[in-house]
Amino acid sequence: MNTRKKVSLDLDQERRRTRWKVQWGVPARAAGGVARAAALSGDERREIARKAAKARWARHLPQATHEGVLRFGAIEIEVAVLDNGQRVITQTGLMVGLGHIRPPKGRQYYRSGANLPAFLTVQSLEPFISEDLVTIASPIEFRTKQGVKTFGYAPNFLPKVCDVFARAQHAGVLKATQHNIANRAQLIAEQLERSCTMRLIDVATSYQEIRETQAQQNTYRREECI
Repeated sequence: MNTRKKVSLDLDQERRRTRWKVQWGVPARAAGGVARAAALSGDERREIARKAAKARWARHLPQATHEGVLRFGAIEIEVAVLDNGQRVITQTGLMVGLGHIRPPKGRQYYRSGANLPAFLTVQSLEPFISEDLVTIASPIEFRTKQGVKTFGYAPNFLPKVCDVFARAQHAGVLKATQHNIANRAQLIAEQLERSCTMRLIDVATSYQEIRETQAQQNTYRREECI
C-alpha cells in the first residue's frame, strides 16, 4: 500500500471515529477505548479478560482449607482455618453472631485512627478499647474454600470484643440497641472461659483431626529413628 492511500484510509477511520463520538456524546478518551474494544474479535476480548482475571489472582491470599461454625447455644459464628495455619473468625460470622450489628451514624462515632470495625467506634465504647484490642483489630484478608475474597479476625479478637461490651454494660453506658449485643457477648464469653477460641475453631472445622493425625505421624517417625 502506497503512502498516499494509507494516509487516506487513516483519515477516513478518524472521521468515522469522530462522527461516532459526536453521535453518542462519548468523551474522546472513553470513546477511543470503547472503539478499540468494539474492533476486537470475540477471541481477543476473551483473551484480554482471561489475562485480567489472572492478574487479579496474581496477588496471593491465604485460602481456607477448613471451614465450620462455632455454636454458643443459638448463636452461630462462622470460622475457618487457612492454608498457612492461621485460624480466623469470619467478619460476617462475627457481625451476625453478635446480633446483625449495624454501624452507628453521625456523631455517635469517635475518631479512632485505628482499623477498628465500625461498631467498636461508638463513643460510649471508647474508654473500654484497649491497646491490645487495637493491635489485633486489623482484618485478615483471605479466600474461602470456594475462592471468594473475604475478611476475618484473629481468634483472640472475639473474647476481647466480648470483654468490651461486658465492661461497658457494667458501667451502664450502653444504649438500648446495644444491650442485645452485650447479652450475646456474655453468653459467648461464658463458654470461651472453658476453652480457648483457637481450640474451639479446630474442633468446629474438624482441623483437630488433622492435627491429631499429624501428631501421630510425627510420633511414629521419632520412634523409627530411635
